Amino acid sequence: MTTNAPIRTTARGVTFAGTVRSEWIKFRGLTSNLLISGFTFALLIANAVLMPWAYVFRDRSSAQADYDAYPEMIVDKTGYLGIILVLLAALLVTNEYRSGQIKATFLAVPRRTPVLAAKALIVAVVALVVGVLSAGIGFAVAPAILATGGYGYELPIDVALRLIVGSGLYLATLSVIGIALGALIRNVVASVLSVLALLLVIPIIPQMVSADGAEVTRFFPIQAGSQLLAQTDPNALGPWTGYLILFAWTLVLALVAAIVLRRRDA
Repeated sequence: MTTNAPIRTTARGVTFAGTVRSEWIKFRGLTSNLLISGFTFALLIANAVLMPWAYVFRDRSSAQADYDAYPEMIVDKTGYLGIILVLLAALLVTNEYRSGQIKATFLAVPRRTPVLAAKALIVAVVALVVGVLSAGIGFAVAPAILATGGYGYELPIDVALRLIVGSGLYLATLSVIGIALGALIRNVVASVLSVLALLLVIPIIPQMVSADGAEVTRFFPIQAGSQLLAQTDPNALGPWTGYLILFAWTLVLALVAAIVLRRRDA
């Protein structure tokens, strides 16, 4: 007489590593995800090349154009170009709701929070790699471009590390906002509009209604996070203070998304 041992397929056997692996398979299995990530990478490198190139050929007849080259010019558009990755992150969540695949995902991982965390981790790592590599390449080629016009800048090691690693941290933290908004809103169009509103539209409203609006604007995600890649200014927030404000935005939105996700039907 023989008995067959039951095969355990309950949710208790699902590990976070397994959830991350599953989400990574879904991410790289969709060609558009790779193309969008690659496109953002290409745009960041193009910006890093075009900024010093434009500086060499700049007309310095005006006071606004007559300034010394500075290393931060290589990465100063990182946040705005990185919005593409934030939109990609939002679509990773909302597309699953649109297709109905999210029900199968939550059936495999009923606790749901690990799914959100896994998606956020994958997007953050992709954004980190895109940011660090593009900034590294930019700082490798920019001096040669500036040298063609007889220009250059000083780049201490600590500043180089802040700008290169900071580019990755900035994009990684910013991209998780897309995951959070996607989980909160669930609709493709609405989540895309919400990302654009939060990052681009709402920050300019205080400046339109008040003379002191710029003081409020600098505490929004892109504006605060950009301090990590900006020139040192005693009147500004400071690089790491600005990044911590961005991190606080991301953390709060992610926590709210996790709570709502667990309480709401798929």
